[in-house]
Amino acid sequence: DSAGMSPAASPPAILINNPSNPCGAVYSREHLEDVVAIAKELKLPLVADEVYAGMTFGKRFVPLAEVADSVPVFSVGALSKRWLVPGWRLGWVCVHDSHDTLQGSGVRVAINSLCQISLGPSVPLQAAVPTILATDDSTWLAEIMGSLREGAEFSAHRVSNIKGLSTVTPPEGAMYVLVRVDLDAFRGCTTDTLFAEELLAEESVLVLPGECFKASGFIRIVTTVPLDVLQAAWDRIEDFCGRRYVETASTDEGRLVLSEGQRQFGLPRVASDLGGHEGLLLKPPPAR
Repeated sequence: DSAGMSPAASPPAILINNPSNPCGAVYSREHLEDVVAIAKELKLPLVADEVYAGMTFGKRFVPLAEVADSVPVFSVGALSKRWLVPGWRLGWVCVHDSHDTLQGSGVRVAINSLCQISLGPSVPLQAAVPTILATDDSTWLAEIMGSLREGAEFSAHRVSNIKGLSTVTPPEGAMYVLVRVDLDAFRGCTTDTLFAEELLAEESVLVLPGECFKASGFIRIVTTVPLDVLQAAWDRIEDFCGRRYVETASTDEGRLVLSEGQRQFGLPRVASDLGGHEGLLLKPPPAR
């Protein structure tokens, strides 16, 4: 909605992440056309983070450049997610500018200069890209997406049976499930970061707090692990929630409330160090 965005206070660009991390949302053509209309009204280019391109559970993926018309689009792609090689750190930017809006802006020169001064992937990995992109891997991708869909549906089902947890909408793609945490329902878990830290300490299950995405009150689950591992992780999460759940959640009685100076926000750094894709189970849970 552009109503709250005046040209004087507008950002330098509009960023679209589709399919979405951490929500798993896949935007429709109509929704993307609405975003393009706002960008055109505000005279802003679009940055399309499409590293999960094609990774949907049956819903058609629509590239933003397909509906952008005269609005310039910087489409970002990568091998890390779509081809499951995060360690390669290899990606690209495609500039779509059918009406030469960027003519004389120096944007292309700046991108080329950045590529020359930044550390890039090794030569053998760069040499492999043309073959990777030219190879028909549709059968392999369908199998991968089948596994990710199974993990997402399984996770959504488990969430529905745990008091204090819920999902806003089922994921439609990518490799994540965003889970809402009732922060009044669990003893000692007044923030999503505390919930994630306590879960890691007691059950050795790593989830990413929503605070990492400016989404307070949520946690992100990664569904790339085998189903039996995912099941074991959800068993541990359910045990944790069962122990911490409080029937009367309207007061702070029995709950740990920390002042701003006391709060420790260490887990996002842990999750960042691990890359967020190393699986849910790190080690057997501590003996209690």
